[in-house]
Amino acid sequence: MKYFKYKRLMKKRKALANFEILFGNFLNKFAGGDKKLLLVFLYNVNAVITFASMLAPIFVYLLIYFFHSFIININPFYIATIYFFITLLFTDINNDDYDHVELENISQWMYKAHKNKFQLLIIKKLLLTFGTNILSYCFFMLIFMREFHFSYITILLYEIFVLIAVFFTIIVKFLWSNPQIVFLFIHGPNATKKKEHFIRYKNDLHLDQYQAALSRSCQNRTYYLYILYTYLFAVASLVLICMIHFYFNIHKLIIISVYLGIESAMISLISQGIINSSKLLNDCNLSDFYYIKKFDQKTYYENSLSKFLSRRLIVILISYYAGVFLLYGFSLFSAVTVLCSTIIYFYTIKIISKRVYRFQKLSIEDIKNNFFVYFFNPLEDLFVLGLPSIACSAVAFYSMKFGSIYPILFFFIVYSHFLLLYNFLTKER
Repeated sequence: MKYFKYKRLMKKRKALANFEILFGNFLNKFAGGDKKLLLVFLYNVNAVITFASMLAPIFVYLLIYFFHSFIININPFYIATIYFFITLLFTDINNDDYDHVELENISQWMYKAHKNKFQLLIIKKLLLTFGTNILSYCFFMLIFMREFHFSYITILLYEIFVLIAVFFTIIVKFLWSNPQIVFLFIHGPNATKKKEHFIRYKNDLHLDQYQAALSRSCQNRTYYLYILYTYLFAVASLVLICMIHFYFNIHKLIIISVYLGIESAMISLISQGIINSSKLLNDCNLSDFYYIKKFDQKTYYENSLSKFLSRRLIVILISYYAGVFLLYGFSLFSAVTVLCSTIIYFYTIKIISKRVYRFQKLSIEDIKNNFFVYFFNPLEDLFVLGLPSIACSAVAFYSMKFGSIYPILFFFIVYSHFLLLYNFLTKER
């Protein structure tokens, strides 16, 4: 369809405009022709990164396959399966590709043009979203199960079972966070019924007016999906700690390094998901811009959002307390680790909250209908909030090498102080 060619062109133009805003200070140093070349280069780099992210499951399964002999007493089957279903659950289906209003219009156009292939269009989108991960996992399990001399019939039955589980997982995922797509797929463009999701708002007397507005603006399926992820992570992390330590007999130093290492990244991921689900934060950025500029209320807005997120994600912090005490009991190491974990929790949320209102160096044109550009900060995600996730393997290695918990303790004390310092230095944005 010509519409999709037009949409791809518009997405490219929007991406170039976003790069121009995001790297404006750097690009303004170049002449017009050089600036255009740099924008095209950045767009191509982004396209390569996007394509590489689609192929990421292949590399993960290759790493699991080639290095499973170094992972003592853990069957790579469990690692691959856990990774597969976690990535399946966290795959985004609330983006431009699954905009139910747009797809409903497309279905009407196709019906009027006598092109009754709308369901095939949805299936094609699903294959582009989930196909690489599903095929990579199935191929990995085929190779792995053949190495352990499973029959082809057993492998085929297992693959069929996996596909059935994947099918129901995707259906439940759509019913929970984007049910209109399922409705369109079943009823097609000629349906007369409209499915609506009614939300019952709750009044919380303990919230101030802005937090109450935030709470109401998040009452949608996407928000509840991320809250579900919060509880799943809290429970699953404790279950995995028990299984890995007591059943597979993996050393506590490795477990605690990885466990603490993913805290800031997980909080960042869920916080950003909740913020993106809020219509108030996405659609009212112009009014926030005027109010903050005129009445100097930036601190109030940031603190309100931080409190809102802290209350929603507190179960993660509680699970970290339980996990640390489960591994090390009531000891000095546990006390220091709990303190560091608390600092990481609250200051990760503060750093994320600051992004929403970083209007200091932006004009009204920069933020107009462009929430993603000033909220998106990949360098901060990778090198500040993602630093423990990157470094946890090295920390675990040195702890095992010296047979001591002090490298872990030192790293997370330094990192928690680093977050405090970073939060202070980025006070004005």
